[in-house]
Amino acid sequence: MHTIALLPLDDRPACSRLPTQIAAVAGATTLVPPTALMPRLREPGDAGALGEWLRTAAKSADAAVVSLETLGHGGLIASRTRATTVAEVAARWEVLREIATPVHAVTLITRTPDSPDAMEEPAYWDPHGPALHRLSAALHRSEEGAEPDGLRVAREAVPAEIRADFARRRLRNHALNLTALELAAEGVLESLVVGADDTAPWAVATAELRQLDFWRTRLEADARVAVRPGADEATSTLVARTLLGLLGGGPVSIRIEAVDPSGLDRVAPYENIPVGRTAAGQVEACGATVHEGPDADLVLLVHTPDGDGDWAAGPPARRSATAARGARALADLAAGHLRAGRAVAVADCAQPNGADPLLADALIRTGAAHRLTAYAGWNTAGNTLGTVVAHAVTAVAARRAGRFDERAHLDLLAHRFVEDHGYMTRVRAEIRAELGSVPGRHDHVPEDHPVRARLATSLDAYARRLPGFQASVEPGSVHLPWHRTFETDFDVRTAAPVHRPIEEPTA
Repeated sequence: MHTIALLPLDDRPACSRLPTQIAAVAGATTLVPPTALMPRLREPGDAGALGEWLRTAAKSADAAVVSLETLGHGGLIASRTRATTVAEVAARWEVLREIATPVHAVTLITRTPDSPDAMEEPAYWDPHGPALHRLSAALHRSEEGAEPDGLRVAREAVPAEIRADFARRRLRNHALNLTALELAAEGVLESLVVGADDTAPWAVATAELRQLDFWRTRLEADARVAVRPGADEATSTLVARTLLGLLGGGPVSIRIEAVDPSGLDRVAPYENIPVGRTAAGQVEACGATVHEGPDADLVLLVHTPDGDGDWAAGPPARRSATAARGARALADLAAGHLRAGRAVAVADCAQPNGADPLLADALIRTGAAHRLTAYAGWNTAGNTLGTVVAHAVTAVAARRAGRFDERAHLDLLAHRFVEDHGYMTRVRAEIRAELGSVPGRHDHVPEDHPVRARLATSLDAYARRLPGFQASVEPGSVHLPWHRTFETDFDVRTAAPVHRPIEEPTA
């Protein structure tokens, strides 16, 4: 049994639990730090103790997957909000030189969200977040030759002391990302993912991403370093990359398809490159290869962005007949590939922060859902694609090696349908309405609030209605990790799948 030492971004299930679920598909286990050492929302973890834990855990592991923000700052949010210096962080990273097993790491380009919510940002984000987002875009545009008046106006909208702190934090983050590239070029890191967290086509993060990509090429580290949008899914992609190497059997080839191939040229919300390039970047991050021919090991079907709302900030209104036809066409395409004996994964990137119910319902109705190699539709397109590719690459490699755990695979597949479709696009909106949550801002749910019990009942009811999986949500497992509605966590258990004929496409 393979073992991976995992130092995640933080304690959210997307960062800490999802990589463990993916490892289990290949019968592998993960070692994770004690909860007491880990960050919790704005409270950083004990960076020094986490470094010592990693040093010890790596000795009994086949490889290590490490968030450099957690190792250096004590967590992702601490990297945005604390005043730790470049020298202090770099010194904490020195422990990586002492680890004999291969280290796969992720570092992130700091985001500039268009929101006055300061839960995960420096305190001045409330109320200056939107103005800082506009300043970020103006700075990038000015570097590309835009007229200076736009930058002048954007600067005047933000107090000078806040602009100065904003710039210093970005400088520190960029210097550390360059340091991480150097560690990869030296061979201290077996592989490195540089992620751009919640960005846009015009943003200082986009400019910095291009600069880091330039240095990746100059250092001739293209095979070792992946630079692409995404954050929370990064440790999952690195777990998949690690397992692909440990299991052997050669690379996994993936064919990327969409119902309308031009949709792959669209840029999803919170991202800065076309979704087709994001997909290819996630394939690369997982150690797999993009393959155009019909003999690929797996077909990745991308439900491309349609600009129709955001399931967290502004749920889409009634969907059009065109949207319904597109969803059904993709489900029919998946069913056709499955009937032909191909492995199929589906990445739902139509809208951010939740699954398109039209597609999820169509996949379930055709009988394709529980036959998929992977599925996801949560948060950003990068999050979704990274999750799907990591699950799929691990499953393909595990099947080749005779290490595939079907129960763990089905549990993870059902979990994604329950969370991304059942919770994010159905139950969450009902809970937020009952709580009176403000659109675009995080909320707080007290421990004793009755909505928590109803959440558990609703998720279990959805799971039990999923045909094929024979799924249920474990009693007492449902909770809100950060006491807010944005994410939830729970345990799904499945039984042996019940197969029925896959529906033929409708005329």
